[in-house]
Amino acid sequence: MRIRYRATLAYVGTDFAGWQIQQNAPRTVQAVLEAALGRIAGGRVRATAAGRTDSGVHADGQVVHFDLPRELEDARVRDASNGLLPWDARLLEVRRAAEEFHARRDAAWKEYLYRWSRASVIPPRQALFVAPITNRADPARMAEAARALPGRRDFRVFAVRRPSEESSVRTLHAVFIEEKGEEIRVLLRGDAFLRGMVRSICGVLADVGRGKASTDRLAELLATGDRRLLAPKAEAKGLTLVRVAYEE
Repeated sequence: MRIRYRATLAYVGTDFAGWQIQQNAPRTVQAVLEAALGRIAGGRVRATAAGRTDSGVHADGQVVHFDLPRELEDARVRDASNGLLPWDARLLEVRRAAEEFHARRDAAWKEYLYRWSRASVIPPRQALFVAPITNRADPARMAEAARALPGRRDFRVFAVRRPSEESSVRTLHAVFIEEKGEEIRVLLRGDAFLRGMVRSICGVLADVGRGKASTDRLAELLATGDRRLLAPKAEAKGLTLVRVAYEE
């Protein structure tokens, strides 16, 4: 008998080599979580995430599922896991799930937040979570450029290269640009994201905000697929997986 659980996981991605277990990078989020769950279960436990965050990317609301060999109280699974996890990863919530629940396949949409700071000096407590940008960066230009993004489109130009037979069509439901004090923030909500897609988009937005690229650059990239028009990817530390939503 296997009991399925669904959990909300938060982590500081700075010292993790991303979510997925890798042979040459032992410290991944999946590795430390499965090690903790394995000690609780007394055997190997496989954890599946809603999305695979890259090295250095943070999460406030990653969703995972896993199976345990016996039923335990939700709070006991959460607290026992947190007692075994390193300081930079925590299960915020654990609850029983339907046997067929799948964290990735059942996700309706995800939200990613990217944060830039225009401050002359970024305080240490914020430095791990925001990327610096010139104080002349213009969020209005970024918002104008971002109007080209929402909709169901082929986002291949923004992704790490994928096999030609795999679809790169995704639905981006909304893109919100917000100015909050010295910060510029962009929130992207989509049904799914290609690997590297959000950081590539944010790299272009940063260039638009700085005046290094025109406000029609994103539209041009989508129309032509010309990767020569891309900007350098935005730094991983500014990106956070905020939320994963399900149709309950």
